[in-house]
Amino acid sequence: MNAGPRSSQAYDDLKRLLLSGTIAPGERLDPARLADDLVSGVTPIREALLRLTGERLVEIRLNTGFHLPVMTETILIDLYRLNFELLRLGHAVSGSGVPALPMHWPSASYADSAADLFIAIADSSQRPELLAQLVMINDRLASARAAESLLFDDAAQELKSINDTRHDDRKAFNRVIRAYHHKRIANARALVSLVYNTV
Repeated sequence: MNAGPRSSQAYDDLKRLLLSGTIAPGERLDPARLADDLVSGVTPIREALLRLTGERLVEIRLNTGFHLPVMTETILIDLYRLNFELLRLGHAVSGSGVPALPMHWPSASYADSAADLFIAIADSSQRPELLAQLVMINDRLASARAAESLLFDDAAQELKSINDTRHDDRKAFNRVIRAYHHKRIANARALVSLVYNTV
């Protein structure tokens, strides 16, 4: 039997689990336990963990194996700053057409809505590497975005404002995304606390 589909399914299932927020940042990821939980073989799970390590969603620690990376205030601020810069660049170099959002946008999850919007903006740049980097950052921000929806009453409205200005000139767009990211950077400590208290 071909191991390709099994490995791909293990990767998809494991990534979905890690982005769901049910595992606390810093927690050890035991391949055998994950294989049982995801009804998979240990080898496809190990392969998925290694692939996710390359995407920085998982880290390997000496003597203790795989872990979900720890979320600190400094790391979160860096991720927000990178997200901002990539969005700014993606908008600045975007072609004439801006990819449409999924028909279900906004989705039931605020985190998914944010990821869909930001990926559409990056995709409009027609720069595959920029898009790939933004996708990785969005994945790493999934737990923080879940916390954002708890901390900020107007989080969904902020996404709507970004969407409304993504077709506008650079100055208007930059003003809206700067405010969005500045607010999150200013509240990074509270967001990290929520990440750990809501898992």
